[in-house]
Amino acid sequence: MKSQANPSGRGVFYTRDSGGNHEMTPTEYVEWAQREAGKLGVVFSGTSEGITKMIRSGSSQSGDIFLDFGVKGNVLSRDGLNALLAELQRDSNISHVFIPRRDRLARPDNPLDGVKLENVIRGTNTTVVYTNGSYAPIARGSRQQIGDLITSLVDFDKSGEDRRQLAQKILDAQVALAKLGFSTGGRPAFGFRRWLAKLDGTPVRQLAEGERVRMAGHHVVWLPDEQQMKIIRRILEMLETMPAARVAAQLTAEGVPSPDAGRWRTDNGVRHQVRGDWHATTIINIARNPLLIAVVAYGRRSMGDQLRFSPDGPRELTDADFRDDEKPKVIRNPEANYVTGEAKFEPCVEDVERHQNLIDKLNDRAGCQRGKPRSKDRENNPLGCRVFDMACGWPMYRTPHVETYRYKCGCYMQSHGTKCAHNTVDGPTATRFVIDSLRQRIGTPRLREKLQRRLRSLAEQESAEPAWEQELSAKQTELAQLDADLDKVARNLALADGKKQHDAISQIFDELMERRANLEKEVGELEGRSGRTGDLNSEVDVAMSLLETLSEGTSEGPTGIVAREIFDLANARLFLNFQPKQVKRRVLNKIVGGMVTFGSAPPPFEIYGGPTGRRIIKGSATKLAAEPVGCESPTPPEVVSSGGEGESLGNRSRGDRTSIELFSNSLASWTNSLISIAQALAT
Repeated sequence: MKSQANPSGRGVFYTRDSGGNHEMTPTEYVEWAQREAGKLGVVFSGTSEGITKMIRSGSSQSGDIFLDFGVKGNVLSRDGLNALLAELQRDSNISHVFIPRRDRLARPDNPLDGVKLENVIRGTNTTVVYTNGSYAPIARGSRQQIGDLITSLVDFDKSGEDRRQLAQKILDAQVALAKLGFSTGGRPAFGFRRWLAKLDGTPVRQLAEGERVRMAGHHVVWLPDEQQMKIIRRILEMLETMPAARVAAQLTAEGVPSPDAGRWRTDNGVRHQVRGDWHATTIINIARNPLLIAVVAYGRRSMGDQLRFSPDGPRELTDADFRDDEKPKVIRNPEANYVTGEAKFEPCVEDVERHQNLIDKLNDRAGCQRGKPRSKDRENNPLGCRVFDMACGWPMYRTPHVETYRYKCGCYMQSHGTKCAHNTVDGPTATRFVIDSLRQRIGTPRLREKLQRRLRSLAEQESAEPAWEQELSAKQTELAQLDADLDKVARNLALADGKKQHDAISQIFDELMERRANLEKEVGELEGRSGRTGDLNSEVDVAMSLLETLSEGTSEGPTGIVAREIFDLANARLFLNFQPKQVKRRVLNKIVGGMVTFGSAPPPFEIYGGPTGRRIIKGSATKLAAEPVGCESPTPPEVVSSGGEGESLGNRSRGDRTSIELFSNSLASWTNSLISIAQALAT
């Protein structure tokens, strides 16, 4: 609890801004906080220029200002808010928190959550100051006044209801704009640019990326970009005779930049720059865009946590709109539910009927898999694309089985049983077998000695290479120069004469801030290397002890995503041989042998690399150049039975080299992978 000796000490400012239109701007909010701090005699160092820099740089804390920009109000865990709460606990001199309104603190789905959040702040012996009044601290052990409680509850309930009303207004406005052929928001699709247009569709001027214009009698419309239209027309022509994946590969090989090339994205929490490779989904989405035939379509997806689009108007969320973790999911709507309007330009394709035939062809290619995303859950598929049927050379695909899963021959599945037999293996059993095989190899004394020597050699090489230190020094120098440039640009921005100068300097300032953020991240990564140059013996001992965990683990061994990472890093592959066996009155294909390889060890046969499409595999008229043989073919050469009495899979000779020698020769190529395995086991 803070001391009462200094009731009016330091003041801090917090606001959450979603980037929409409010009564006051963040700059005006800070100016209000400065005036209130002066009246109360509280020290407050925040400035309007400071919050402007924070918005441009994306920072959440700067001195006495805490900011969450572009964050929804029902998200109660945010960088700026969390930093504020931590600062209140750390600094006992903070006596006042200036927040413009309660809806700037939160727009909770449950108003009680907002009341609790406000009471957390007041419980740190801090006064909360709003534009419509202030609320004194709540002393420990005391009860909150009923009037304050009711007022707070009503305000937070209203702020939460505002989100619902806003969702209603946005959906109604977007439907109306779509029917008139105008943009409903967002970045334009590939091949189009944002233009400011009159109500009759007459273009006024092209808008810059991110530019917002509010002008009576005008709306934003998407118009074709002729340069990108040349690429789109070529894509449409290629799709008539080529699959989308091949079109994407050809455009990538030619160096044609993809729609998002050079942009920064965040995937799975990792911010990265898009390289510019084309993908099949990008090609398909471009071809399916109804704007190519001058039709504006709205309602492809329903999303949001308040109200959702439907042809009959905004609707309530149902159980089907939530995932298993209770978070709202995106729903794909059928085409019959789309709201369409006539675009403000002529069709971009010369023959609309030909384009429709192409769409029908794409639908036929997609079949029943259209709109079904690939599963991103690798936990239940540790041996994906790493199990092979030795009779036909095909990979074995994961399929559900009772309460678990198994791997089934891909040739059998794609040919509907006409070109291969029903060869299957239990998934968890195969995973444990590969883990046990890896344990066996790691447990070999001779290999452990080689591995330890190799680890020591790699550690010595890493510690002897100071290249990263030179890179760190260069980037720190560049960062210091950037800070100096930013100071100059900031001064010039304040002295800008006219809107054109201000906009030009602002653009330079934004570019420098983005470069500075990237440099700070790179410097942080390089500085992290400085802690890796410890004692070499201890590093090697730690790596070996972690690998000991794998070699002396439980009978179950690692499972799920850990097992998958181990197999990927060690490049583990399992090759299985099946033969028919009499089981009671039936003849079933059972595993009679196989091989496990690691690292750069070659497979025991040539893995099938031909087409895998179901219609091609089943088609009798098309003869494949690399058509897989049936499982009735004789067992491939050099296949060793794993069940023979007195024989060991690890000691059996397979020609000119034993498996131990083969594994040892590939040690140099995957020793680094074993180090990564040790790190994965440590986490």
